[in-house]
Amino acid sequence: MSIALEHLFDYDDFRKFMQDYFEEQKKMRSVFSHRFFAAKAGFSSSSYCLNVIRGRFNLTHKSIEKISKAMDFEPLQKEYFEALVQYNQAEQVDIREQAWKQILQIRKQIEFTHVTTREQAYFSKWYYPIIRELAVDLDWHEDYRVLARSLTPQITTEEARKAVKNLLEWGLLKKEGERYELTSQMLDAAEIPPIALRQIRHEYIQHAIGAVESMPKDERFATFTTLAMSKSSYDYAVGILEDARKKIIARASNDTNVERIYEMMLVAFPMSKMLTKEDEG
Repeated sequence: MSIALEHLFDYDDFRKFMQDYFEEQKKMRSVFSHRFFAAKAGFSSSSYCLNVIRGRFNLTHKSIEKISKAMDFEPLQKEYFEALVQYNQAEQVDIREQAWKQILQIRKQIEFTHVTTREQAYFSKWYYPIIRELAVDLDWHEDYRVLARSLTPQITTEEARKAVKNLLEWGLLKKEGERYELTSQMLDAAEIPPIALRQIRHEYIQHAIGAVESMPKDERFATFTTLAMSKSSYDYAVGILEDARKKIIARASNDTNVERIYEMMLVAFPMSKMLTKEDEG
């Protein structure tokens, strides 16, 4: 994987990105050159990209498409590159500002680390996400017994030790001196096949049932409501719930006084088949 591509979202100048990409590729592959890339991208001029890098030419929509394909951009990388080009090349202030807003929006989007299928093991144990947060916010001083007993329900000392070891190896935790830190604020399972998440979801639901049945009301929140509504009303409800989830995540991300680790589940699902009605007439 190209280092320049991995850090594309850190660039504010697409010409600088292209320059770094070309220099890196030349070091990695002796066959690589401006002529080689031009042929791969479908440019008639072998010096086209060089002139772009030096600021002599601007990129057009058509040339962006060719470069994106030649560099094997993923959809979000292509979107970011297009916004970056518009930001750098725009002469009108409003267009430039709009492009910058798009750049910031994409950067915010990728702050959520999407765990790849190679790291599915992170979601194979219900306590991995909990350990990841506790390792950072708990003063446990490398005492895995303390860490293990801080979970509800508790896990074994060996399970806690292995969890921390794995999280470090996966790059989801890092150690700075005597303390542990997160390598990314949030994680989600957007790229994990649903079948791989079946077990952990089942375990979390079981823990939720246990919490509702045994924990005091002031320590947990649970509400159950049966509603009869249309598909449009359901979509409206989902929109509100998703907006609330994002607001809660944003507040939790900036919370400097962590006192406990919580699991939050928002669930809405049908309890009947689609109702059919006779035509009125």
